[in-house]
Amino acid sequence: MQIKLSRLLLVFIITGAALDADIVAQLPIKKVSLFSSGVGYFERSGELQGSVKLLLPFETAAINDALKSLIVYDPASDAPLVSYASEDLQKTLSELKINLSGNPSITQILHSLKGAELEIYAPDKIVGKIIGTQVNREKNYDELSLLVNNNIHVVPLNNVTSYKFTDAKISQDLTLALDTILNHRQNVKNLYLYLPSSKKRNVSISYVIPAPVWKSTYRLDLSNARPFLQGWAIVDNAGDSDWENVELSLIVGRPVSFTQPLYTPYFLNRPSLPLSIAGFAEAKTYESGFQSSKQAQNKVAYKTMALAEAAAAPTMDADYALSNVDYDTPESKSAGEQFVFTLKNPVVLKHKESAMLPFVQSNLKARKVSIFTHIPQGVSVNPSLGAELTNDLGLKLPAGPIAVYEGGTFAGDALIEFFGENEKRFISYGDDLAVKGTVAYSSKSRFDSVKISKGVMTITEKMVYEKVYTLKNSDKKSRDIILEHPFTADANLITPAKYAEKTSSAYRFEFTLPPNRELKYSVKEERPIQNTILIAQMDYTVIAAFSTNKDFPSSVKNVLKEAAKLMNTVTAEKGKLSNAQNALAESISEQGRIRQNITAVGNGSPQGQEYIKRLTALDVEIDKINADMDKIEKSLQKAHKAFDDYVANLDI
Repeated sequence: MQIKLSRLLLVFIITGAALDADIVAQLPIKKVSLFSSGVGYFERSGELQGSVKLLLPFETAAINDALKSLIVYDPASDAPLVSYASEDLQKTLSELKINLSGNPSITQILHSLKGAELEIYAPDKIVGKIIGTQVNREKNYDELSLLVNNNIHVVPLNNVTSYKFTDAKISQDLTLALDTILNHRQNVKNLYLYLPSSKKRNVSISYVIPAPVWKSTYRLDLSNARPFLQGWAIVDNAGDSDWENVELSLIVGRPVSFTQPLYTPYFLNRPSLPLSIAGFAEAKTYESGFQSSKQAQNKVAYKTMALAEAAAAPTMDADYALSNVDYDTPESKSAGEQFVFTLKNPVVLKHKESAMLPFVQSNLKARKVSIFTHIPQGVSVNPSLGAELTNDLGLKLPAGPIAVYEGGTFAGDALIEFFGENEKRFISYGDDLAVKGTVAYSSKSRFDSVKISKGVMTITEKMVYEKVYTLKNSDKKSRDIILEHPFTADANLITPAKYAEKTSSAYRFEFTLPPNRELKYSVKEERPIQNTILIAQMDYTVIAAFSTNKDFPSSVKNVLKEAAKLMNTVTAEKGKLSNAQNALAESISEQGRIRQNITAVGNGSPQGQEYIKRLTALDVEIDKINADMDKIEKSLQKAHKAFDDYVANLDI
């Protein structure tokens, strides 16, 4: 798609402009590029003489795209102009002096022009101002009332043979309204391109508008050692112009494409502010200042850019290409991230018609396979009949359906996504009824490793998942099997050691299934599971249990045994402290009971004196318990520190 510009033409777009030049026939379509993204590039070209006005009709849905993308190449015109009517038909008609919107009758038209001067023949000439129209119900016809020389004339409309408005403006608007209605087409908007010039020259106009997506469809014959692929493009000429010997290109890609409402006039809502009337202020004068550094930089940048543009303008090449698609090459070719098929022969296609055109015919590398995509547990399934295709054609292939043939007859339908160069792709077109497969699932965990660092013990286990596929071939021919095994998240493949391919969700394994044989194919994956434990939060029995774990190595068990020993000392000291705390509590409770008894019997009585002796002995015992508790707490702190320090320094 190569667009030539002899100079950068400034195209003025004016809404509702009247151009004096006569409209000439439309330029014929010479080039068409259909994109798989739903747009089409159209180029019209031809020889023109002098100043011309071209009509470019577009469907309403395409007018915004046309305004966004229109390019004009005219080497002899310096000021091309595009104009169009931005209002709709009803609004345009309603703004004329004579309103033909709503398909009014002659009676309604005359009645709406009260006061206008009219010249009629009924059959004699009468000139007067319209008063109105009315229905004569007795005689069942319409009447026209005219004011003629201060006299009212009532004329039956069925007697009038000629009408003429003496106001030239009304006559002009009547002509304009009729022309507007004649030229108006439902859902069609007209652009008028004015090209002022006095020379004969070749002119081209191009634009991008919505177009039906071209569809690709394939036929694949697997009968030979190197299968044959034939690709057809289904194209639609949805426009109103015939394609006569058009250079047609079919483009595969996904370019950015959007629409903007450029056709409809757009007005901004502006705020209404009160008048700023603030009286008078004293006059002031200000001395001149310096530019800010930012302003100076902007001036330099602007001057530099202007100089660069001025220097570049004279050297602009007349064959400047807006795209790197080469239409002179009849073969397919890359265009950036897109791929272009340019048909070798010009295309002839009437408007509103469709056609099938071949865009690829070649042998390609392929081999037949049987594909197991998913096998539910406990269910016997057949694999898909398929083929592995290798795109060694030197071109990219668009997505589409494939009709597969084998042994001289139809074998099934397949689908293929976009097929890049040198890629491999699987297709399936039926079920392989001679082969069946089942699968059995199982999983188990096993100890893997243990690590102790800074008081944290990390135990790692491996969860092993296994699927055993049982495949049986009842045919006399062997099968190349493609087994797609959905992989487990966060798991590593153990067996087989290698896979043929990996997709976003599965491993692909390849192997041969001999004729009349059954084989089992095992796939194992394992996923690590870690359990983290703080040793300081474990009690003696838990640490002791871990120190005897048969899966742990001796080095780990030995340090855990030492940790259990230290924790046992801590536990023992905690027991001593608990016993002392209980003894203290009992002594204090006994003191309270004795004090109550002394109060009851009196401290002067023999019994009271005995209670006082016992109270004194309890005070001595409590003091001893408190002293023992101090020693025990110090021992407990020492034991805890020994345990904590030992555990914190472990690294094994």
